[in-house]
Amino acid sequence: MDNLVPLLMVVIYIVGTTVISFFFSKKASKNSAQYFVAERTLTLVMSIALLFSEIVAGAGTIGNASDAYSTGLSSVWANWGMTLGCILFLVSVARFYRAVGVAKGAMSIPQAYYFMFDTKTRMALMFIVVIAYTMIFSTQAKAAASIVAPLLGADATLMAWVITALFILVTVTGGISGIAWMNVVHSVVMYVGMALVCIMSVVSVGGFEGLAANLPADHFNFMYPSIPTTIAYALGTAISFLAASTVTNVSFSAKTFKTSKRAILASGILVMPFALMPALMGLSARVAMPGIAPDSALFAMANSLGSVFGGIVSMAILAAIWSTAPALLLVICTSLTKDLYKGIIKRDASDKSQMRFSRIMAVVVGAAGTTLGLSVPSILGQMLGAFQIRSVVGIVLVAAIVWKRVSPNAAFWSIISGGTVALVWHFAGNPFDIAPLWPTLVTCLLVLIPVTLASKKKVSDGYLMYQESLKEMQQYELKAEADVKKEKQARKAEKAAARAAK
Repeated sequence: MDNLVPLLMVVIYIVGTTVISFFFSKKASKNSAQYFVAERTLTLVMSIALLFSEIVAGAGTIGNASDAYSTGLSSVWANWGMTLGCILFLVSVARFYRAVGVAKGAMSIPQAYYFMFDTKTRMALMFIVVIAYTMIFSTQAKAAASIVAPLLGADATLMAWVITALFILVTVTGGISGIAWMNVVHSVVMYVGMALVCIMSVVSVGGFEGLAANLPADHFNFMYPSIPTTIAYALGTAISFLAASTVTNVSFSAKTFKTSKRAILASGILVMPFALMPALMGLSARVAMPGIAPDSALFAMANSLGSVFGGIVSMAILAAIWSTAPALLLVICTSLTKDLYKGIIKRDASDKSQMRFSRIMAVVVGAAGTTLGLSVPSILGQMLGAFQIRSVVGIVLVAAIVWKRVSPNAAFWSIISGGTVALVWHFAGNPFDIAPLWPTLVTCLLVLIPVTLASKKKVSDGYLMYQESLKEMQQYELKAEADVKKEKQARKAEKAAARAAK
């Protein structure tokens, strides 16, 4: 009976937000450009919601609280590294993605790399993107099941599969527009709900004084377990954002470049205080309920305050998960469709066949991801490992933008060697307690520099393409900004007419 209130709140919330996505299914199915990048029509609010809700991620929220319960406030760097990533993205590669999106029609990261480098680099990158995002997606159903299963008294594994089916359903029907509008609701629920329950949790254990009196000092050390490890995870996450779908989706889909920049900066800022909320709830749970399973800290703490609070935090966590998982699945399907299916298998594929292939891949990847996730011991560890693996891609792109001589061969072998080292290092359990970023960075540069110097061309074809794309982008943005101004003027005129009529 204690679970009835949160259960009803969760069911109503899931059904309501899924309906929002379904509402956009007809429009999203119009063509692949609308389905994958909304034909570059996302507004500032939609872009912020799409990005913020994907960044915080349900698995990361639960993992944040879990790690805070076990080791302390250093868990926030999983999210704070993303804030650094947003800033790094803006100052280094945002213009590149927007330019190739506008001038070349790129809709995925590997597509963008194809224009900058070549086909083999595109394929290498596609496999890294698919692997990294499948790893991140794999944690989402498990995280959601940890909330829903106890409420229903159901088996957690069974619930993970049911939830995976819902993720797939939302992905194949709503497209990027449906996900963006659904995420507007998710973002509000996440921020307001988590803030309220966080405050109540800290108050219930005697405030910050109570936390300080009952927890070991290292729980308040933001650099635990060591400065090099913390820097590696934060920096690795930040660098990985140079090739992150969360920010590139906004660059590809926003109405204007200015809109995308504002959305990315605003989302990064919003993440900073939000990351502290689950972390503080994890600390509060450690004081109030020592001995519980760390992964249950977030919900257990909220539920101890009352069933309504349990319902609120359940909705907030599910909002984070529901906003992230379909978007991650869509990223994987976009890459497989645009880069593998249309890029290699069937170059003349129609819009209809591309969308059919994408939806089939949603089922396949969704099932494979959940199978992987059910065997993962650490939710947050899996996410951080994926970020480290993805970081090599961003390093190569920045090098090519700054050093105009970087050749396709240099890019390809750097991504292959660095990605392999990162993957092996992560699944080997970080040998010698060294985070994957450091050996990955060293390997990448040791390959990139000599292979680039061996190139006969002083300026690569990809760099020249980028410069031409920038010129086309400038013309596009002038028109896009003018169209936005016209829309604003038209809305003002409509409002004035409506007031006059009254």
